[in-house]
Amino acid sequence: MNFKELNLSKEVLDALKVCNYKQPTPIQEKIISQILKNKDVQAIAPTGSGKTAAFSLPIIDKLNKNLTDEFRLPRALILVPTRELAVQIDASIKKYAIHTELKSATIFGGTKMEPQINKLKKTIDILVATPGRLAEHIKEKNVNLLHINTLVLDEADTMLEMGFSDEMAVIFESFASKPQTMLFSATLGESIKKLGEKILTSAFCVNVDKNQKETHKIVQSVYYINKEEKSSLVSYLIGKNYQQQFIVFTRTKQTAEEVYDYLLESGLKCDSLHGDKTHGKRQLAIQKFRDNAIQVLVATDITARGIDIKGLEYIINYDIPNSVDDYIHRIGRTGRAGMDGNAISLVSSSEIYSLKVIERKLHMKFLVVNEEGYGKDMVDVIKSPKITIKKEAKRVVTGAFGHKKPKEKTKKKTTKRDGNLKVEKKPKNGDKVMIDGKVKTVKVKEKKPKKKIDSATFAKKTKSYLSSKR
Repeated sequence: MNFKELNLSKEVLDALKVCNYKQPTPIQEKIISQILKNKDVQAIAPTGSGKTAAFSLPIIDKLNKNLTDEFRLPRALILVPTRELAVQIDASIKKYAIHTELKSATIFGGTKMEPQINKLKKTIDILVATPGRLAEHIKEKNVNLLHINTLVLDEADTMLEMGFSDEMAVIFESFASKPQTMLFSATLGESIKKLGEKILTSAFCVNVDKNQKETHKIVQSVYYINKEEKSSLVSYLIGKNYQQQFIVFTRTKQTAEEVYDYLLESGLKCDSLHGDKTHGKRQLAIQKFRDNAIQVLVATDITARGIDIKGLEYIINYDIPNSVDDYIHRIGRTGRAGMDGNAISLVSSSEIYSLKVIERKLHMKFLVVNEEGYGKDMVDVIKSPKITIKKEAKRVVTGAFGHKKPKEKTKKKTTKRDGNLKVEKKPKNGDKVMIDGKVKTVKVKEKKPKKKIDSATFAKKTKSYLSSKR
């Protein structure tokens, strides 16, 4: 199938020629015609599958057919989790709409409100925004969304993970009527199912499972290695493939900075990408990477979501991600647009269990690679992984500090409110106690004191007792 068969307009087809798009990807082939028919869509499609064009092309096609010369309020809204993804999608839309008069704009956090307010006063046909900042503008009455007839939630799973549920609710309430809605996610989790049930009507559902159909294009390998050796191995692997660019993923901002410092000291041209950096610095780092001004980009999961680097062949998982979704998004940076890629994971003994969970959920086994001089202490772990997995599983269940000592039950102090008063000391004769809600006086029968006998009497009685037993 070609793009002409999808009934797209001449303006859109001409733009695709400029972009050198020859054939639609599977997701484009399946949903473009459905969107043109005004149907709601739920698509499970990871990054790199061509989903941006899949929803952008038909939106541009429809809006361009109903274009007026007067001032125009936003008619299509695209919600995304990160500013980087917003910038990237807006750039794609501008390319696809080059032969039209349509206007697009971006709204995201981390920058001043005033320039965005001025932007919102101008003609906008397609608005690309992050939920948090858009919700702020709605509350301040800076934006009018009453004309929105098309809504796209891109990487909806990430937006929910980032806690944007309340902001999304504020945005949905600002529409005059229910728009045509498209829900895109890398995986179909329970939260996505519930969201789909709320906002979609008779949706066309498609699952483009890149993990099962296209993973042959991405070689996924594992190095079992001590945690202390990871930075050294990263530097070695990059030096070994000095003509290639790398994105190195870390779980935390602190680790990203530590790895960045190490690689910089090793003489590599690199930069870091994480939440503590301003939007300007993050965009500059991405642009330098795109321009081949740097070889390595060290990034955290969220900041790297949606980054599209043409021809990127290598990504390195410095540590195993927190979830399968994060792993999918990470490796989605390579092997894009049908090209080959390599995803390398560095796994320490404490991460083996997490790795096995990912392998099990993806129904695959990663290629184990050994590098001479690294991971010598991991030989026993690799030979008998069940022991390590068992220990790691126990650690995950019980917490970082294992089983805590159960608290001892403290004795309850008795008060007058108790129905049956329990006293620690034996009550004396005449003491008042509470029994069945009534105060009663304790009466104790006094025992008669035993008579004392002298030694002579005791000896006489003992002699008499013994003689009777003979």
